[in-house]
Amino acid sequence: MTENHNSTRWTVLAGAMIVQIILGTVYAFSVFVKPLEMEFGWDRTTTQWAFSIALLTFAAVMIPAGRLQDRIGPRKVASIGGILLGLSFLLGSVLVAESRPWSLYLTYGVLGGAGIGFAYVCPIAAAMKWFPDKKGLVTGLSVAGFGAGALFFAGPASTLLLPPGPGGESMGLSQIVLVALGISQGSGFGIGWKTFFIFHGVTGAVAVLLGASLLKNPEPGWRPPAWKANRAQNTEHTDTEWNEMLNTPLACMMWITFIFGATSGLMAIGQWKPLTSAIMNGKTFAPDWMGGFGRFMEPVGILAIFNAIGRIFWGKVSDLIDRPRAMMIMFLFQGMAFMLLVNINSPIAVFIASAWVGLNFGGIFALFPSATADYFGTKNLGINYGWIFTAYGVAGILGPVVGGVLYDATHAYVIAFVFAGILCFVAAGCSVVIWSLARNRDNTLLHGNKIAALQEMQHLRLIDETEAVPSIHNKECVTQNL
Repeated sequence: MTENHNSTRWTVLAGAMIVQIILGTVYAFSVFVKPLEMEFGWDRTTTQWAFSIALLTFAAVMIPAGRLQDRIGPRKVASIGGILLGLSFLLGSVLVAESRPWSLYLTYGVLGGAGIGFAYVCPIAAAMKWFPDKKGLVTGLSVAGFGAGALFFAGPASTLLLPPGPGGESMGLSQIVLVALGISQGSGFGIGWKTFFIFHGVTGAVAVLLGASLLKNPEPGWRPPAWKANRAQNTEHTDTEWNEMLNTPLACMMWITFIFGATSGLMAIGQWKPLTSAIMNGKTFAPDWMGGFGRFMEPVGILAIFNAIGRIFWGKVSDLIDRPRAMMIMFLFQGMAFMLLVNINSPIAVFIASAWVGLNFGGIFALFPSATADYFGTKNLGINYGWIFTAYGVAGILGPVVGGVLYDATHAYVIAFVFAGILCFVAAGCSVVIWSLARNRDNTLLHGNKIAALQEMQHLRLIDETEAVPSIHNKECVTQNL
């Protein structure tokens, strides 16, 4: 039975990563920016609203999706998410037009964001229940796919989104597959954004449904053999209902910190491709011999690689030094990165910045769900983290839209990145407050447990003394009778 459970939990983790890779393509939204602006003459603010609405819907839907996941399990809820995500691109290919930017907001933004929201929470909740002994690490692994999704998506998407050839010539299915796998770089033309939306909608839905079929929850109360939570893993607390959680200062401070940290990252990610392209003047890091695999060396690809690595790295670090300390260090590093971005003007600086920003931004999505499970239990993790994750929706509005407005006003990124850096330093300060609140909560719980244990010992002692008195009297009575 134990061997079967050990095998099952790794299968669940594999399913979680498949689902998250498809969902993570949302971080490559910047590949749609230029094609849509060229096709319809939209400005940067118009396109960024689609990204922001998707992130806002994603975060808002996490609440009902998390509650549903806690009730009926991860498989069905993740499947709903996959279907909605596929429909968003299929409908977008038909409805989006120059005079209807709102159609992009409704399809990609609302419907697609809802699909991501339904599917996203399920792999995290399921994986964490199977790995209470490695919460930070396994959360990082399960959401690493979300960070890596842009890596697998951005390169092929950039090629396929190119318009068809002058005579209406378009790629065949075999060539589309070769480009998608990174084996071919195409022939200078693509399939256009409409056909691409159809292709991605179908393949994305199928992949999410496949990953969802591998998800399941363990039996209630299941724990790995011989496992005991240690101090660094923040010994598990009693499972808390969402309404009780929201009344705690700890949850409120986690929510605020999430907003500050995610806003800065999303402000950069939403415009990373046009930003880095302007700095590099069309140059690339990849040598010619790498062919289609050169996309892994592009700025968006590097950002995605380290976004995924950062989720695993910071998750593991948090298992060793606890979540709030890891948050504080991570946000300090990210703030320094954004301040340095102001003076970036060389390809090597772009490479380092892409890696640095991706590494620290990715850590957010490993640390906050792990901290939620640490402080409020795993039973209601779906809805509890759903409420914490609404901070991401707020950040989804502030980051991309404010960044787009500042760019349209100044045609430069300096002010936006200084603002982002300041937010990261504020988030680092908030992490110190989380650390203090968490320690006080642990001490209060520990103190309460000690009092309860002493009371129980006193109660047992009184019972023993009460039972001992009649026995003495009985001995005296027997002696007198004799």
